[in-house]
Amino acid sequence: MAHILICDDDLTFQLATKQVLTRMGKHHCHWAKNTDEARVFLAKQPIELLLLDIEMRTPQEGLDFLPWLKESFPALPVLVCSGRSDFESIKGALQGGAWDYLKKDCEPEHLIHVVSQALERSAERARAEVIQQEIRRTSSSERIIGKSETIMRLREKLERFKRSDAPVLIWGETGTGKELIARSLRPIREDGTLGPFVSVDSATIMESTAESMLFGHEKGAFTGADRTRPGLFEQADGGVLFFDELANMPLSIQQKLLRVLQEKEVTRMGSERCIKLNFRIVAATNQDLEALVGSGKFQADLLQRLNVLPIQLPPLRERREDIESLIAYFLKKSAHSSTREMSPEALVLLQRYSWPGNIRELQNVIEYAMTMTDQKVLEPGDLPERIRAHLSSQSQKEASTFYDKIIRFERSLLEEALRGPYSSVSELATQLGMDRSHLYTKLKQHGLKA
Repeated sequence: MAHILICDDDLTFQLATKQVLTRMGKHHCHWAKNTDEARVFLAKQPIELLLLDIEMRTPQEGLDFLPWLKESFPALPVLVCSGRSDFESIKGALQGGAWDYLKKDCEPEHLIHVVSQALERSAERARAEVIQQEIRRTSSSERIIGKSETIMRLREKLERFKRSDAPVLIWGETGTGKELIARSLRPIREDGTLGPFVSVDSATIMESTAESMLFGHEKGAFTGADRTRPGLFEQADGGVLFFDELANMPLSIQQKLLRVLQEKEVTRMGSERCIKLNFRIVAATNQDLEALVGSGKFQADLLQRLNVLPIQLPPLRERREDIESLIAYFLKKSAHSSTREMSPEALVLLQRYSWPGNIRELQNVIEYAMTMTDQKVLEPGDLPERIRAHLSSQSQKEASTFYDKIIRFERSLLEEALRGPYSSVSELATQLGMDRSHLYTKLKQHGLKA
């Protein structure tokens, strides 16, 4: 069922059209007797199709309405209806953005045919928009935040890795964003959608169920197999199969994984048919796999097979210059956020902290702080006790001296600049070589007024 708006001052046409369309597909038909009422309705109710009369209060009211519709609702199919069929009217309607032109005295079958085509077009556009939203959502939620040289090099490496389907092995501490990196490697298919992303914790693959879990099974392959199930490799066909915490995978299963990587095909339990697949393996670990190979706890052949395109993720303590950008991102995306910000004092504490839990811990801390206060500016007292208590360590104080100096120098520079003979913030920003909006942000962080 679709919502269809009929914008026409002819009550007879409106009722007849509504009867035909309701019988056609039980669509919801709405009525506006002029373009003013149509604007009000469109602001409140999404619709899939608009039937628009050319002549209402003025001879060209409908045609004059088309430019606004095209700008405000570019994906909305508009069927222009008229009792006339002169060339200029048809030309004006189509040039104005109408999807088609319909005579009011047409047969019901023709009306149904044209409306059906228009609704199918609307549905196709809606599906395309969902796809684009998914891609935008993915690129937004999975983008790599930061301006450090390390992150810039990582972005460049990932762009190169996307051109290949070779295995990727991601090394990094817990919380550094290994799964985020893996998701960024999902391929975009021909129809614009993202390929599947299948994630599995390697420690959950048990020897007794590994074959069924990885390769799938046919109905009746074993007791309890009441239906056919595809395995993880099949589910990842055309996309990425992500093995998280690879070091926890049992040795016997490592051998099975090695064979599939070599052949790129699987055979379900209870079947003799080989299924050719096209997937990309991405694995992640926070342990030294080479050391595990030396101790006999990891297959050397599997490590060689997976470590084709390695990625080493730095811990957050080694990219402290990205902390402020990450904080801004988490503040913006949080459900508690309403243009909230971190005070300079709280920012210093967060930049000094060692972050053993890395980015995941930082995100949790930001969420905690926003939950603890309704104030726009988050202060040190809103942060968890462990963050504030961390300053009691003398070694941490020494390690953070660099960031203290940066904060103090930045404030003194701004204070000195504000005492200068500048007539506007724009002039001051130009003198400092800064973007005006960035200068406003820095002034606000330090509690300074221009």
